[in-house]
Amino acid sequence: MIIASWTGKAVSENDRLLPGRGRWRANPAYKAFKESVAWVLRIEQEDMPSIEEPVSVRLFLELNPKIDAQNVLKPVFDALQLAGVIKNDRQIRIFSCYREDWGAGKDDRIGIIVQEIS
Repeated sequence: MIIASWTGKAVSENDRLLPGRGRWRANPAYKAFKESVAWVLRIEQEDMPSIEEPVSVRLFLELNPKIDAQNVLKPVFDALQLAGVIKNDRQIRIFSCYREDWGAGKDDRIGIIVQEIS
């Protein structure tokens, strides 16, 4: 089981791309969000090998009220794979999400629990 807690500014999947000159370009804030979640997960995982079996993921979100919780799921799931916690985010068979809105001026917080399904 891996338990991690991330604090910062969450970026919605809807903000993954930014308009550019005649085409869309990647949003550096989105990439930084995903990589910072992965970094926290790597610290918690330490020397554990990647989980290759199906997993259950529980998320506890404290977010800006303007961000939809479902738009934070994809970057967090991608971060699990990027951190090497799981081989592929298709392994996630069960997930649950609990969401609270935070007050003005606070950082977003994400609690993550990953557990193998036996």
